[in-house]
Amino acid sequence: MKQFVRQGLDNVAAMDRHLQGLRLGVVAGGASIDSNLQLAVDLLHERYTVIRLFNTIFGIRGEFIYGEHTPHYVDDRTGLPVYSIFSAERNAPSLEMLVDLDAIVFDLREVGVRYYEYLYCLAQVMKSCAAAQLPLFVLDRANPLGGLVCEGTVCGPDMHTFVGDYGLAQRTGLTIGEFAQYVNQEYGLGCPLTIIPCLGWRRSWLLDDTDVPWVLPSPSLPRLESILLYAGMCLLEGIQTLSEGRGTTMPFELLGAPWLPADALVRRMNNRSLEGVRFGRVHYVPRSSKYAGEVCHGVQIHVLDKQRISPVRVAMTLIEEIRELCPDQLQWAPSTVGHDVKPPGSSREFTAYFDMLLGTERFRTEGLTADQLLAYYGEDLERYKKTSQRYYLYD
Repeated sequence: MKQFVRQGLDNVAAMDRHLQGLRLGVVAGGASIDSNLQLAVDLLHERYTVIRLFNTIFGIRGEFIYGEHTPHYVDDRTGLPVYSIFSAERNAPSLEMLVDLDAIVFDLREVGVRYYEYLYCLAQVMKSCAAAQLPLFVLDRANPLGGLVCEGTVCGPDMHTFVGDYGLAQRTGLTIGEFAQYVNQEYGLGCPLTIIPCLGWRRSWLLDDTDVPWVLPSPSLPRLESILLYAGMCLLEGIQTLSEGRGTTMPFELLGAPWLPADALVRRMNNRSLEGVRFGRVHYVPRSSKYAGEVCHGVQIHVLDKQRISPVRVAMTLIEEIRELCPDQLQWAPSTVGHDVKPPGSSREFTAYFDMLLGTERFRTEGLTADQLLAYYGEDLERYKKTSQRYYLYD
C-alpha cells in the first residue's frame, strides 16, 4: 500500500499563510506538480499574485531541451515574462530581475544527488535573495531516494562547481528544503528563508513507497531505478569511451562500448557479490550521445533491492573492473565538457570532468580501488551526516 504524502505545493494552508498579498517571482519546472498533476506555475498564478517567472534548465513547463538558449521569453498560458537564470550569461537572478517583487517561490523536483544542478540553482537564488533581502519560500519535495542514506565522496571546502559544492556527499540524504536550511546556516548565505514542508513524508520511504505521482525530473531519468543508479553512474559522463546508456530508454541502467568484453565484465561484477544488485549482458544501439548508431556490448544493472544497493559503490566497482580488463581503453573527458553555464567560481581546478564529478583525482591518478576510495572518505562522510542531520525536517 502506497503511503500518503503531499508535497510543499499541496500544503495550501501554509502557502496561503505566507504568500497571500505578495508580488511573487516563481522558479519552477515541468516536474513541479501537485498531487493532482497540476503545474506549479499555473497553480501559483491562479491563487496568488505572480508577476515574473524564472527558468533554470528545461523551461518553466519543461518545454525546452537541455542547453537550448532561452534568455528571455513569454509564457504562453500566463502571459508572464520568463527569465533564464542558468545560462552562459548568468547563474542567478540579477538585482534588476528582482525589482518590484516581494518574494521568490522556488519549486523544483530534485533527485537527492549532488550532481543534479537544481541544488546549485537554489543556492544561487538564495544568494541573490540575500543580496536584495528578499524573502525566499522553498516548496519542499520528498527526496526520491529517501532521507536515511548518504553515500560516496564528500566535496572539499575549496570545491565550488555546479556538480559539487557545499561539502555534499554524492547521495545527499536531504530534501531540497533541508538542503536550503543546511547551506543557509552552514555557509552563512543570509537568505530570508522559509520552507513550506511536505506533509506525511518519512525518511525511510523511497518515492515508490509513496503515492506521489511520478513525473520525469529530466529526460534522462525516466524511472526511479535511473535516479538511484544515477547517484553513481553519472560518473561515466566523465569517460569519453564508455556509454552510460544515454540515447536509450534506460540511461544509467546500461553501460557499454563497441570494444567492451561484456561476458568477462558481467562475470567479474557478479563475483563481487555487491548487495541489492545483479549484472546481465546486454547489447544496445544508442540513438544519440556516445556511440550513436553503433552496437555497444555491455552490462545491464538489475536492481534487486532499492534499500540495500549502494549505487556509488556499484559504479566505482564497474569502472575499477573495466580499468583492470581494458586499461588502455578508458579516455577521460576534459573538464570543459561540463555545463555551458557561468561558473560559480572555484579555487580548485580540475582537468578531467570525471574528477570534477567525483570530487577528487585520486581514483583516476593513483589507481585506487572503489573500496579504498570510499574508505578514504569514510570519516568525512560521517561528519557530513552529523552536520546535515541538524537540518532534518522529517523523522
